[in-house]
Amino acid sequence: MLERNQLPLRPAAPGFAVAWVTVIAGASVALSLLFACVTPFVALAAVSAVVLPRKMAIMAVLFAWLANQTVGYLILGYPQTFDSFAWGLTIGVAAFASLVASLGVLRLKASLAATMAAAFIAGFVAYEAVLFAATVALPSGDGAFSAAVVAEVLLINSLAVIGLICLHIGAAAGRALVAAQPGPALP
Repeated sequence: MLERNQLPLRPAAPGFAVAWVTVIAGASVALSLLFACVTPFVALAAVSAVVLPRKMAIMAVLFAWLANQTVGYLILGYPQTFDSFAWGLTIGVAAFASLVASLGVLRLKASLAATMAAAFIAGFVAYEAVLFAATVALPSGDGAFSAAVVAEVLLINSLAVIGLICLHIGAAAGRALVAAQPGPALP
């Protein structure tokens, strides 16, 4: 059985973390074009928390959010209003809250699968909590947090996390991006 500091869900080669940040940012662009306002930041944050060193995970989420906002305002034509900018910033805060919650789970002594699942669940709760709290000050539709909408966001994030894990495992299986000897987890 693989330990948390071993492959396939822990990068070991120095170039792998940089490559994965690029993959996360690229995935954010593609997913932003596909889902617009429902970019799966929870999936991006949870997988980044588990597979990247902390500083690189922060960079991955930052680049993913910046890519999402760039696509939204320059390609998808998001309205350039105070409310729109405020929601964009709030989504960024929610994405980082998701990352922080996911990173917090890494302290648990659990199997890799349990760690990934817990990181995803903690990240989802944190993300939705920040967005829900923002509705006190920012306008939102009546059904923005209906069970159907939250379930759709959960489904999109669940599918995205599965896809990202499969992508990561595929890249790690090539062994070109990993060290010959598994070592301690990167900080």
